[in-house]
Amino acid sequence: MNFTKKISTSPEANLDLTPIVDVVFNLLIFFALSLNFSEITSSLNIKLPKAKSSETLSELQIVISIEKNNKIYINDKPFFYDQVSNHLSNEDKNKTIVIKADETIDHGFVVKIMDLVKSSGFKKIGIAVKKSE
Repeated sequence: MNFTKKISTSPEANLDLTPIVDVVFNLLIFFALSLNFSEITSSLNIKLPKAKSSETLSELQIVISIEKNNKIYINDKPFFYDQVSNHLSNEDKNKTIVIKADETIDHGFVVKIMDLVKSSGFKKIGIAVKKSE
């Protein structure tokens, strides 16, 4: 019996790229979808006005959202206009209030909300905008 092992001296090496292409394609889809959802911060339908001089807040904050037809939400919970000052009186006054008002809302109504916030004892008030190019 003669057992010999045949050794291939061929310089060719086959590398299957299909799994690598599949992984890269899946990553591309994942990042493309995650970029689309990164601007969605709540379930409210608010179209923010655009401004070039915007800055990001990293402090503790309370978000007051105002949708069309003057619907008010505080941290995504619905409130009537009369309930806003009562709810804000129980909050920490060192937090920043961020008002997210739809761009079609009447300016006078936003000023009324800002007046309620100020009369509740809050010192820091900001208006949320979408950064324009």
